[in-house]
Amino acid sequence: MRNNGVLPRDPLVMAAALAELAALGPRLRARNARSTAPIVGDGAANVSLTSYGARIATVWKTIETIGAGTVKPRRLILWLDDAATVADPPMRLKRLQARGLEIRLCPDYGPHKKYFPYVEEILPDEPERTLVTADDDVYYPATWLAELLAAHRPGEVTAFRARIRSDAPYSSWPLCTTTESSDKVFATGVSGVAYPPRLLHALRDRGTEFMRVCPRADDYWLHYAAVATNTPIRQVRDVAAYWWEMVIASHRGLWDGKGTANDAIAEQTKRAWLSPATA
Repeated sequence: MRNNGVLPRDPLVMAAALAELAALGPRLRARNARSTAPIVGDGAANVSLTSYGARIATVWKTIETIGAGTVKPRRLILWLDDAATVADPPMRLKRLQARGLEIRLCPDYGPHKKYFPYVEEILPDEPERTLVTADDDVYYPATWLAELLAAHRPGEVTAFRARIRSDAPYSSWPLCTTTESSDKVFATGVSGVAYPPRLLHALRDRGTEFMRVCPRADDYWLHYAAVATNTPIRQVRDVAAYWWEMVIASHRGLWDGKGTANDAIAEQTKRAWLSPATA
């Protein structure tokens, strides 16, 4: 399996990876059409993700890869703000519902939908459960959740991909090259992040203030929530993991419309969570 998070440098390895990626689509379609195997299990975390618009038609691929993992999540929840789609999902999502997927309606919180409806609705009933967030356009490898949870320490945020925060513009922040925990480690959500219960409760207590401060920048809100609550942040490996992604238009919450990090929003979010004495 070449979807190991490492970008190939050798042309032959790259060619083999591209061939495997091309074959993945038909395999996922066959699995979705025929499999009755559960996509949830006894993993020590729930997995939550969101989607929107045309991407809802392809999110089933991501969910199939998560559900094929060697460790399966306790619950696998897809949050949508489209009531009609929740009431009558596409057939591929319906098949996944029969195998354990939960599709739940929530307000349009933008990228914050992947975690905030969870802390509002699920956390009160499962107050000690770790939450893992995933993105809707990624093919996760079979060992994804197992590796993330094996690396996760109680009371920490654990991510497969991160940068090292500084006072410079986001575009200059280097990729993380250590597994040491620090409040300077800035987790980015695409490759998967595990959040501890204490941080989830702090997010719930803060409510929807993110809609005023950083409605499109969930990574910033989650980062400074961790810093404010003295929650260490750590990368799983000493290099960032890059899983295969779907070739679709991607406008991640961290970025503004120009494709550059919105440093003004970063500073605004920092002030919202941190007092001047600790910022």
